[in-house]
This record gives sequence, structure tokens and C-alpha cells, in this order.
Amino acid sequence: RVNNLRRTLRPLVCTTSMTSPKYFINWTTFKKSWEDVTVAHWLKYPNPFAKHVLSEDVVERRIEDGKLYTVRFIVKKQRIPASLAWMVPAKHKACYVKETSVIDPVNQECTITTENLNCRFLSLVIETLKYKGVRMCETLMERRTRISATMDRIRDYTYERYQRNIINTDKGMMCVLGLLDECKRQGLTGQLALD
Repeated sequence: RVNNLRRTLRPLVCTTSMTSPKYFINWTTFKKSWEDVTVAHWLKYPNPFAKHVLSEDVVERRIEDGKLYTVRFIVKKQRIPASLAWMVPAKHKACYVKETSVIDPVNQECTITTENLNCRFLSLVIETLKYKGVRMCETLMERRTRISATMDRIRDYTYERYQRNIINTDKGMMCVLGLLDECKRQGLTGQLALD
């Protein structure tokens, strides 16, 4: 009976029936060069604060007008509350994320947009990070996130979980930046062991 209910609900739930979105905005200043922060972003998985990340794959990369454009797919373990598990088909037990980035070395800007590819019939999370070099050893990160869902309860749960998770996201970034510093001190380049 639950399977029949799932089949009838799925076509009815679409992104046009989303509740009003919630937005999250914050800024973080890294006391590191823009180059180091940009490299750290590419190397941030795996790290001790992101054990839920299962894989990452670059699927497209090109240089256009002096900017580096990249698309990669990231697969993460998905934690679904028991009260909503019945709505999520087994094939959605992992979260598939598309990350699109543009790196502009001339202006020292890096813009990264991520969005979930599955479970969009329940919620859609779109996060944009902008890294901007502001001084020789200082980079400003602006994070803007839009969270929408088919029900207020799902949107609020996703928003609260997102707020808790970005604490570990930022800790992971700091961990990778620390390892980059250690590699520089030891004269190593392109070699990081985060396990």
C-alpha cells in the first residue's frame, strides 16, 4: 500500500509546488591567499569533517576567456529522518550533487554553485560560494544558499541541518588549508594525505 501511495505522489510533487524558500547568507574571511583558498576548495575531499562524501568526479573542464570552467559530480551519504524515509525511494539513499565553478585568476574570483540532483521532488538546495582575494593573504568567502521544499516541515528541517553542517564544512576547509601550509613548509607540492 505504501508503494502504491509513493507511485501516486511522485508525479504530483514537482518544483512548481514548492513552499516559499528560506535563504542563508554568511561571510567568512580566510587569512590565506586567494590561490591557497581556491586550491584548498579543490582538495577538500576527503577530510576528517566530510566522511559522508563518497566520491567526486570532474566531468567537464575548459578554459574560456582566461577563466577555468569546471563541472564535477559529488556523491554523499544522505541522512533522511525516519518520518520522511517512506517518501524517498531506495535509489535516493545517496545524495548526488552537481558543482559548477568558474575561476577567474585575473580578478582573483572563484564562484562555485552546487545543487542537489536527486530528491528534488522533496527539496532543492542551491548554494553559491564566492571566493574573492581582498588582500595579499586574505580571502573573503560569501555563501548564499536557497532552500525550498514541497512542505514547510521539510524545508525547515533541511535549513536547520544545513546550518549545522556548514560548521563542519568550514572546519574541513581550515583543515585542508592547514595541510597545504604543512606541505609548503616541507617543500611538497600536490601531495596531501587527509585520511
